[in-house]
Amino acid sequence: MPEATPLTPLQLRIVWTSWIVGALARLLYVDVVHPATRFMFSDMYGYVDRARHFFDGHPKTIADTIYPPGASIFFGLLYKLDPAWNLSTVVQWLLSLGTMGLVWSLARRLYGTNVAIVALAMVALYFPLIHYAGLFLAENPFTFFMLLTLRLFVHAIEAEQRRRALAWAVLAGLCAGIAASFKTTILGPLAVTGLLYAGFSIKHRRPYWVSLSAAVLLGVATLVVPMSLHCTRLTEGKFCLAATNGPMNILQGHYGNKFMFHWHDSARNYYFNFGSPTASLRGYTESVDLPFGAYDAAANMKLVRAYIAEHPGAALLQSCTNMLDLFSGSTIWPQATLFRKDFGAVYQWLFWCFILLPAAVRIGLRWRPMMQLAADSLREWLLLGPVLGLMALAFIAEGEVRYRVPFDGLLIILAAQSYVALAQRLRRRCTTAPAHSAARLYSSASSAGNGAYDQ
Repeated sequence: MPEATPLTPLQLRIVWTSWIVGALARLLYVDVVHPATRFMFSDMYGYVDRARHFFDGHPKTIADTIYPPGASIFFGLLYKLDPAWNLSTVVQWLLSLGTMGLVWSLARRLYGTNVAIVALAMVALYFPLIHYAGLFLAENPFTFFMLLTLRLFVHAIEAEQRRRALAWAVLAGLCAGIAASFKTTILGPLAVTGLLYAGFSIKHRRPYWVSLSAAVLLGVATLVVPMSLHCTRLTEGKFCLAATNGPMNILQGHYGNKFMFHWHDSARNYYFNFGSPTASLRGYTESVDLPFGAYDAAANMKLVRAYIAEHPGAALLQSCTNMLDLFSGSTIWPQATLFRKDFGAVYQWLFWCFILLPAAVRIGLRWRPMMQLAADSLREWLLLGPVLGLMALAFIAEGEVRYRVPFDGLLIILAAQSYVALAQRLRRRCTTAPAHSAARLYSSASSAGNGAYDQ
């Protein structure tokens, strides 16, 4: 990893400007333009209801297993401390600022100061990350703890002393466990990144990588195991890792061109309605009525297996489409319409042109050393690995832009590296061109002088 150089006065001004602009933009959005208390619908009612009931002795039922418990605990604690939700606004704002700081810190540690400055300037006004701080959803805290997990893991693999490395690894695992309590989508990226790091470590014979990986798993298990036991108890003994929405999402992503799914558990009198935003964007209208609960993993997976067996080609096509939906969706959900303009759609275009494309160029230029697991390719794998893990989950279940947004900070760092590399290349051309011109001029003058002398 490169050593971060000290900031020049100009760089310091850019950094402070980015921080001030980013902080003010986030505060204005979450407190004035888009406070969460004024924009509640769909999933947000479920999060708020569970938060309000979490500390009041309300009995937990199988219906509470649809989502991981992290958001209920998080918002429930904030509600208990401040029922007016003002504290929630402040904490969400601080977590969004923490996301900015983690993008800066990761970029500076992996690529140096110049890339960190560009990445910070980009993430300061990256609207999708700001938008989810103004909603009662799990995305904002999940993004923070996911990035914190990666930053602590970088600390662990760079530590020269084994004790320090293991300590950082356990902390990284604990943060991954916290992230999993908000959204279990962290588990796929964690697994893929871990496998890539294992392959890299084996090739380069890195010391104590096995114990370091075990330390990460220990940290994850410290939180995931109690969550799993709690969820399994609520599902009446049927194994549940942290939530029961996995099979439900797999069914939504592999059951034809359906818009809305209606689950009805007549035994418990529970109704659940869910639909993928991408299905709505594609214009699907057909609904499905299911005579069991959304949390019934066995019943959901039975339908998935039957559909795949009957339509293997269509199921494979849907898997590929789900994976592409992470990037190709035309807007984000929930829609962010401000001043009669869908800012989510605007930023999707900006994402394609100024983040995804340069990030892809960076990966394309580095693909050969990455495939060879070259010594300097670990930086790219640490950033790309979580995205590949997310794509694998979308292939298995379903995909939408909202799932990708928490990982956009990693793509922003890759894009920033492309911009810095391009700027350095242009600078070298500009500085070498005058020197070459002067050399040619000197050579011509010398030739002319020698000719006169010979005559």
